Amino acid sequence: MLSVDLGGLVKKARLAKGLTQGELAQSANVSRSVLSRLEQGKPRPVQTDVLDRIFATLEVKPRMIPDSLLEERRRVRLEQEARVAHQRIRHLRLAVTLASNRAGAQKLIARARQMVELWRSNKTCSAFYVKRWSALLALPPVELARAMACLGEWEDALFQNTPWSWVWT
Repeated sequence: MLSVDLGGLVKKARLAKGLTQGELAQSANVSRSVLSRLEQGKPRPVQTDVLDRIFATLEVKPRMIPDSLLEERRRVRLEQEARVAHQRIRHLRLAVTLASNRAGAQKLIARARQMVELWRSNKTCSAFYVKRWSALLALPPVELARAMACLGEWEDALFQNTPWSWVWT
């Protein structure tokens, strides 16, 4: 529990500096009772500015996330970014196909519309994606291709919830 971890860190640092609770509380401009509860790990809310003052007084910078976990988070984030970039490239290639092959585009769009309708009927995708993709798929092929090349702030989310996934399987 976070309150136990922070309280233990504060107590350890205070004792290492040879301070009493009263001395630390006065230096950090917090009440001794708040400091006492924190050191005991009692799960009462403590404002972050109180923690900031205590840690500043103790000259401690707590690291609540171990380096190994930070590395794992970075690795997972990079993998996700690579997947999104791959999806973006696939959609851009598809956009070129839609813009350059009208006969083939109509078939691809019809199949994508079926997929969106399946999402709608089975409620397997958010109403936002159903609505957004329905609007996009209603565009003429060249305009759809242009829109797929720049979907705005929701681009990554739309590419992850795509009615075109069957194209690549």
